[in-house]
Amino acid sequence: MRTNFLLLVMILILAFFMASIPHLDYQYPIHTDEWWRYGDAYSLLEAGHPAYPDIFDNGAVTDTDIEIGFHLFIGELKLITGLPWLAIFRFLPGLILALLAFLAYAFGRKKGYGLEVAFLVTLIPTTIRLLGPAFLVPVALGITFIPLTLLILQRFMNDFRGPVMLFLMLLSLLFIHPPTLAVISAIILMHAGLFMVWRGKSPGQAKQSVFVLLMFIPIYMLMYWWAADWIGLVTREALSPELHLQLPPIQGAVSEFGYIPALLFLIGTGIIIMRRSAEDWALLLLVVGLLVYLQVYPLFYIGLDIIYERGWLYVFVLMALIGGLALKNMRLFIQPIIARQSLKTAAFTGAIFILAVIMLIISVRNHFSEYYYYLVDDVTYQDFIWIRDNVPEKYQTGILDTNVAWAFAPLTQKFAYTAEVSPNFHMKGRAAMEFLAEGAEDTNWLVERGISIVYSAEEVNTAHLSKVNHNTYLLIND
Repeated sequence: MRTNFLLLVMILILAFFMASIPHLDYQYPIHTDEWWRYGDAYSLLEAGHPAYPDIFDNGAVTDTDIEIGFHLFIGELKLITGLPWLAIFRFLPGLILALLAFLAYAFGRKKGYGLEVAFLVTLIPTTIRLLGPAFLVPVALGITFIPLTLLILQRFMNDFRGPVMLFLMLLSLLFIHPPTLAVISAIILMHAGLFMVWRGKSPGQAKQSVFVLLMFIPIYMLMYWWAADWIGLVTREALSPELHLQLPPIQGAVSEFGYIPALLFLIGTGIIIMRRSAEDWALLLLVVGLLVYLQVYPLFYIGLDIIYERGWLYVFVLMALIGGLALKNMRLFIQPIIARQSLKTAAFTGAIFILAVIMLIISVRNHFSEYYYYLVDDVTYQDFIWIRDNVPEKYQTGILDTNVAWAFAPLTQKFAYTAEVSPNFHMKGRAAMEFLAEGAEDTNWLVERGISIVYSAEEVNTAHLSKVNHNTYLLIND
């Protein structure tokens, strides 16, 4: 027992390290999505109510923040701890991945492979396209609900506690990350359906499954009432291929996670197929369904693009959970071959240790070789802090490269005229970049849009703009 505890602690420390790799030599948020969460959480705290100014869109009031729960989470953490924003975005991802590993351990412990699944989830990659646990984004918190959901479904469904916990969890996900809500809903529905089919083996779970199915009604009614516009947009995009983001298909996702964990998943799949367990079959059917969707979606572009973009993260977690089953059965296979108990333990421990070291070396190498873009460097950061501390309050809105604008808004605590990702899918972003490319000469254009700050690395020679600091110009009021 003591050995298991020490191994679990080591795995949790490993999880923190793996999620911290992109930040070992970079102290700022990395992905555009992280800066987006930073800005929304900051603006929400400053406003003190859900209808807060969108600091990335010239201060326009946010109608419905579909991830307000996540922004409240990091905002309240900021208020409670007093930590700087940069520290939260640098270190919290490691704690969230450690939480995922712990919940995976809790899920697998009574099944005999808690440490195995905890280790495997620490290998989940983080990439610019897929996102992942090294970024402080809603989906990183959302995937921690997968082992938690499975834990509840498999241990607490013999009385009212299970449905109540699932209801509260779904309610939380509704405001944290609706796409994960959809995936967790699928997990619950798959289990509830199979529990009802296997009701002879689990009568208590079959009975509670009826209550579980009923609880979806208020959850999705609330979702429709609260975010009707967003649901309409998502539905239109799901049915219209031309409305989807024009991005190439995702390639190489399995290699990012590792071929050995993928092989363990296949072995675990074979083991589940040979068994008749409602719990294991529900898990397997879900991951197979997700894999089919991830392969079919790029062919027709019909369906939810956000599930395609984030789907591999859900698959990785489920692959780790099934891969742990394979490691357990490797132990059961090795033990009968060796006569002496001491040799059984040593042989299995040695085999698993070597396999784990190989997987870890490959994963760490992949993590360190992963490419990440950086929106700001130390010079740009200091420029933005200077604007925050020295530019008078009457100068409220700035225009600059639409990519860098994601960092400008939360760091300067000013409004960005617009922030967008390349190659600027919207006219507003393209107009901003054209204005800067033309040397920011049309100051009437600035006045008409309420812009009073220009941040540009290009030389600006306009009489109505005064350079006040490195790359920083203020509109002169006549």
